[in-house]
Amino acid sequence: MESAFFPWKKYLGYSLAALALIFAYSWISSPMLVSVTGQGEVTAAAETATLTFTVSANADNPQAALAQVKETSNRIKQNLATTGIPESSVYESQAAVVPASAVVQGGTGFQATVSMGIKTGQVNNLDGIINNLYSQGAAIVSQPVLTVGNIAELERQAYNMAIKDAKKKAGSVALSNLKLFRKIVLIQESQTQPSSTVTTKADTASQIENNISPDDGLIKISKVVSVSYKLW
Repeated sequence: MESAFFPWKKYLGYSLAALALIFAYSWISSPMLVSVTGQGEVTAAAETATLTFTVSANADNPQAALAQVKETSNRIKQNLATTGIPESSVYESQAAVVPASAVVQGGTGFQATVSMGIKTGQVNNLDGIINNLYSQGAAIVSQPVLTVGNIAELERQAYNMAIKDAKKKAGSVALSNLKLFRKIVLIQESQTQPSSTVTTKADTASQIENNISPDDGLIKISKVVSVSYKLW
């Protein structure tokens, strides 16, 4: 009697094994696809700051306008030297002269303009430098652009933090869907870097007061990654 039922037990075992294989194949070949966003940000003390500014002068003739703008640029360079910024850290463009009417409607005479810039390690004194430039005759001073020497390392740290954040979010999705395994199939990233905006003499004080100008000497490097996962 027992031997007569043995083949059925064997066939039943084969059938169950086949069903298990079919289920496993279906499970492996049809993973759940999800995309999550991870963010990472690191902050570091800036090492140098770069400011650009313009100097302009108006006069009845081109020669007088050039002489005035040259006098102002020399005065600015001499003043900067007394504050610890040597002339070697100051650059100056060739002066340009145009009719004043080309700049201001109804203007008379000529306007001479020079573009200048400085690079300094006095990161904690940027508000003082900006105010000093305006007091010496600068027309428009850009917001300082801060830099650090180890920017690549900061970007790597921000990227790793963003990936870690994405991994944590993917883990939450996997847990809620009873998925035990996951695999990264695509990573897309973006980043933000310090930027420069133009300030004017009138709004410099309010910008410093509201911490728009980076006088604290800090640089923030941010990265955002979009990571696609397969979940099983």
